[in-house]
Amino acid sequence: MPSCAACANTLEEEQVAVHEGGCYCGNIAVRVTSEQTPEGWTPRACDCDFCTNHGAAWVSHPDATLEIEVQNEAAINLFEQGSMNARFWLCQRCGVLTCVTCDVDDERRAAVNVRALAKYKDFPAPTTVSPKTLSGDEKKARWADVWMRGVTVKDCWDVGL
Repeated sequence: MPSCAACANTLEEEQVAVHEGGCYCGNIAVRVTSEQTPEGWTPRACDCDFCTNHGAAWVSHPDATLEIEVQNEAAINLFEQGSMNARFWLCQRCGVLTCVTCDVDDERRAAVNVRALAKYKDFPAPTTVSPKTLSGDEKKARWADVWMRGVTVKDCWDVGL
């Protein structure tokens, strides 16, 4: 019979949820690790023209981690718009908007487009938000509170985000 410590470790491992996805062609892969199941997230559909045109609905949690893996860095577009604080990760091959990153207090933060996740249908319907009404500083303060903190880019050059 396993010890109590072994049972606790198994229970702890079972509580970690991994949400994987990426762009359609596989050039950009995303992997979110969190204690949140899909039902615990609130996708946010930004009402700006850019996000609306890309059908983006963002999910994030400050305790979640995100790994971004790029196969061919020459085939990605880090697009800045609006306040020029955030960088949107677009695949140049298939056009899918996968995630958005920003540096806040020297720490990379991110949100993921729920529609780029493999099991996006398991997440609740998006709630409309309007960050375009916020100043650049107000946006960064909000992102500091709600975006993922543990963000890494794998197999790619440091893009200086």
